[in-house]
Amino acid sequence: MYCICCKKNNVIPFGYAYDSRQSQKIPADKLETEEDILWKKEKRKDDSLSNVNNEMINNGIIQIIDAGYGSKHDGDQIILAICDNCIKQNLEDATLLYYYNYMIPDEWSRRDIEKSKQKYRRRKNLDDLV
Repeated sequence: MYCICCKKNNVIPFGYAYDSRQSQKIPADKLETEEDILWKKEKRKDDSLSNVNNEMINNGIIQIIDAGYGSKHDGDQIILAICDNCIKQNLEDATLLYYYNYMIPDEWSRRDIEKSKQKYRRRKNLDDLV
């Protein structure tokens, strides 16, 4: 999928036929297309939802975001992709904000949160001055 920042088609779901290493591991008749993965909406046996939000993604993040009340897109769900390089750059200048690491919630995560808040405040204060 195309990165929302750099516009390159470099954020790829695992299992998608594009990845030659994956196509050797998965029989061709079992491969999903990238389109299948992006718009997948299936119930699992435990009644949880299987969609692109819980797929393995190579070189970035693909997520479905919800437009909340007040947006011109109220109720819409949008699929976004951003590559790892753009994530790194946008975290540095506080265009993206670090929220949490749900896999390793430790002191490093808390430090990254505080660094992100500091960058955010600095950027907002500079914008207010200008």
